[in-house]
Amino acid sequence: MRVQSRFIFHATAAAVAAGLLVGCGGSGGGDATSPPTPGGGGTPPVVSGPLVLKTLSNRADMISDGDALVEVVLPTGLAVADVRLDLDGSDVTGAFTRRDNGRVMGLLTGLRNGENLLTATVKGKAGGARLAITNFSRGGNIFAGAPIQPWVCATRTGSPATVSPAGTNLSGTTTTRVSGLDADAVDADCNAPTKYSYYYQPKAKEGSACTFTVGDPNACLLPYAADARPKDADIADFTNDRGDTVKALLRVELGTMGRGMYQIATWFDPAQPWTPWAPQKGWNGKLLWKMGASASGNRFQQQPGSAIFDDNALRAGFATVNSQLTNHQDNNNEVLATENIMMVKEHLIDTYGEVRYTMSDGGSGGSMMQTVPASVMRGLLDGLQTGVSYPDAVSTWMETRECGMLTHYYDTPAGSALSPTARAAVNGHPSATHCFIWSLSFVNPQDPKLPDNCGNGFPAGIVYDPRLRPTGVRCSIHDVLTPVIGTVTDTDRTVKPNLPYDNAGVQYGLKALQAGAITPEEFVALNEGVGSYDLDMAWSGGSATAPVIPAPRARVSPTAMVPFYKSGLVSVGRNLAQVPIIDLRPEMGPDIHMAWRSYSQRARLDAANGGHGNHVIFGSASYYVDGTALNRKAFRTMDRWLTAIEQDRSADAKPAKVLRNKPGDAADFCIATAGVSDAELVDVGFGSAACAVKPYESPRIVSGGPLSEDVFKCQLKPLDFASADYGSTVFTAGQQGRLRAVFSDGVCDWNKPGVGQVAWAPTSFRAGPGGQPLPAAPSSTSF
Repeated sequence: MRVQSRFIFHATAAAVAAGLLVGCGGSGGGDATSPPTPGGGGTPPVVSGPLVLKTLSNRADMISDGDALVEVVLPTGLAVADVRLDLDGSDVTGAFTRRDNGRVMGLLTGLRNGENLLTATVKGKAGGARLAITNFSRGGNIFAGAPIQPWVCATRTGSPATVSPAGTNLSGTTTTRVSGLDADAVDADCNAPTKYSYYYQPKAKEGSACTFTVGDPNACLLPYAADARPKDADIADFTNDRGDTVKALLRVELGTMGRGMYQIATWFDPAQPWTPWAPQKGWNGKLLWKMGASASGNRFQQQPGSAIFDDNALRAGFATVNSQLTNHQDNNNEVLATENIMMVKEHLIDTYGEVRYTMSDGGSGGSMMQTVPASVMRGLLDGLQTGVSYPDAVSTWMETRECGMLTHYYDTPAGSALSPTARAAVNGHPSATHCFIWSLSFVNPQDPKLPDNCGNGFPAGIVYDPRLRPTGVRCSIHDVLTPVIGTVTDTDRTVKPNLPYDNAGVQYGLKALQAGAITPEEFVALNEGVGSYDLDMAWSGGSATAPVIPAPRARVSPTAMVPFYKSGLVSVGRNLAQVPIIDLRPEMGPDIHMAWRSYSQRARLDAANGGHGNHVIFGSASYYVDGTALNRKAFRTMDRWLTAIEQDRSADAKPAKVLRNKPGDAADFCIATAGVSDAELVDVGFGSAACAVKPYESPRIVSGGPLSEDVFKCQLKPLDFASADYGSTVFTAGQQGRLRAVFSDGVCDWNKPGVGQVAWAPTSFRAGPGGQPLPAAPSSTSF
């Protein structure tokens, strides 16, 4: 094993404290500084304080891809020359040096999979420090669980590939995605050599209104070959937000990680050196992670798209990142996405240097890719810009499923008799159309029988069919979560994901009944006929012409939801208090992106923290677009907020710093336009009559459920017709009997926590679904 090691001297206590984050940012501890050793004779300096080893790019027990950026914190009075470092028996002392930034640091490479022991000893003394560094392969499964199979690696040209699910006699052919790389994968984890692309801004475009993107008539950037760098006179100057001026040269790194693909864009001059302890000055040390929208059960490795060309971020000097596994369309497993963020950030830190802070943005599914990773692992993301947001994915599917069930019911004779106004009241939406759109857009992605859910072109002949291919590949968005949530053997003896979606005791339309929007008979018929979906997305209510009465409700195991809560798949208000959140919330009309989701997120923050001061809503009358004034305002506000937090050197907890350093203009506001220009950013008052953003509800909230929408299975209470649930409503004896048949085991008691609603805890799924406690980040030990 070949090991490279380079070191630099440590000078600030703040940098030591920064290494204690749970996520990327290292392990170890110590607060000692090491001034230069006086030359010549005299009394030797008194050595005080511990010798400490720290990994800077990630926790020491979660290192990946064979390398780690390591810092050596020397006790006061101890010289670098007095320390010997050993890695698994290899002396790496000769590679040590004090770098220009004054810190002692080295990049260890060639780490073997498993434990590697780094030992620092003081020459002539018996004492020192040890740090166990556990390395994992570039393919992943550090804590997210076993990778799903099958998985189709991308290729350079896009070529035929045979897909044969393990444990079956099924086989089919598909065409791989085009990777954009110069070589194909070298192993089963789809790892392939990294590719670098280079761009520059011509001098003629300096000072123009061009945007930092490519392939657009107004683009600032043009490609060039690395061995044909343009002359300085032909390259525009670029000045970042720190006032550093460099040549406008951008490099895009396209690589593979965790079986997916990632990209990193940064201002990079190939004619100049770059080390992780001395980055080029074009990069301001900040990072923007671009998250992708939608949802699917994708089984293809593919490129992450062009979102890294973010004008706001690049113009300020940020590095930008996007990854296939943080595009919700490509990956519906946010625990896996969290692991991928951790791994790619580690690689970025090892390669480019330490990150001051990481901002993120993304809308719809891209909002889920922010709130959930920030819940799963603290410290990976520092500030979230969520657009048309949802608190998370797994609780969102409650509304999609219930809208699908209601849409089925509205096709039956009893349901079709309900007026559009009555349906809207039952749904909790401003119109009956909203629920119908939900059923059109996100019921099918939950169906394991649809090949396109696994990706366009996935071979239909190997996809699950309960009769023809019970062991086939299940293609739903839920099946990709099985490494975390596990599986169950259903009544038909086939293995399916262990889902939490239960509606026993849910009184659909209860608030509509209380408000007089539906009659007692309509309420009874609704709850008889609404039914449920099974694990194959078959509706229990029969058909429009032959409905099943009463339609069976879903009753799941009381432990099915535990991993959803424990893992952070259900977003965690306590963890989200650690980050500022700016929520861009437009009014979208009849659409799935309803404003009540922003209020739902606040309800979770309020329940966990007693307030939601870290959550700001920028409301608008229609959809915002990247690059517009509203988007720019959110970016700059978040940047100022995070800079202020960065400069707060107090020992206070992170949530206190988030609130104390909130900019004065980081406040709820609402505009009557889409916010295309600065002139349109006129506040009409969030929550005012002039603000188009209104707090509607969901079918489950109308049933009496919490605004937080985070209860999968309610605790039950006896059905009592004298209950305040029904007010002055009078049910006939026949109606009461029908309701007793529906609610034979009781109705929801929404005053109690949900069944299995456990607290979040750091959890690893490496050993299997359900998870095991994740220990605290390791630190070096003295001897």
